[in-house]
Amino acid sequence: MLGDYKTPKINPKKPIVALTFDDGPSEYTTRLLDILQQCEGRVSFFVMGNKLEENKSKIHRALNMECEIICHTWDHPDLTKTSGRKIKKQLIDTITEIARITQKVSLMFRPPYGYFNEKVEKIAAKLGLAIILWSIDPRDWESQDAESVYNYIMKDIEDGDIVLCHDVHKSTIEAMERLIPVLTEQGYQLVTVSELLLHKYGKIEPGKVYYK
Repeated sequence: MLGDYKTPKINPKKPIVALTFDDGPSEYTTRLLDILQQCEGRVSFFVMGNKLEENKSKIHRALNMECEIICHTWDHPDLTKTSGRKIKKQLIDTITEIARITQKVSLMFRPPYGYFNEKVEKIAAKLGLAIILWSIDPRDWESQDAESVYNYIMKDIEDGDIVLCHDVHKSTIEAMERLIPVLTEQGYQLVTVSELLLHKYGKIEPGKVYYK
């Protein structure tokens, strides 16, 4: 069972961006993987533990495409309003389920809603987990409009960004059908979060919060 990170497959002369997708897997994840396969891109999926068993085939396909599967808790609670014991259970149960399906240990997680506090940071550090947030949020869950999502991301995108999206919305996938080919044509390398952070910082530290 592997708990370390892969050496980034990155051309240092070209810009990089990490597209990330929360709350899945879902009925739309396969369509997203189809788009990525055509463009030979990689992304990171921040998955919920309670959805993994019924979506094992999608997880395996994502891994075969060198995408990354990362913990997003078991059932999406606000961790700042959750007891320490329950926070640990949310994280450990999800990481254990990811490991059972993928044979890989998730050493990162994204707190639901991006909410965290000192208690969450301390627990993350104790469990050896980095906290991953984002630098671009098109609020795709709110607009559920493909054009709006595409325009928001393209307006602000730059080298080193971590983009927050959700593969549970059809409109987000429709935005990706346009966005991913355009980013690729513009020379962006679509990489995983761990690849981006290792390329930028050389290491990923437990308990540390990363935005980009």
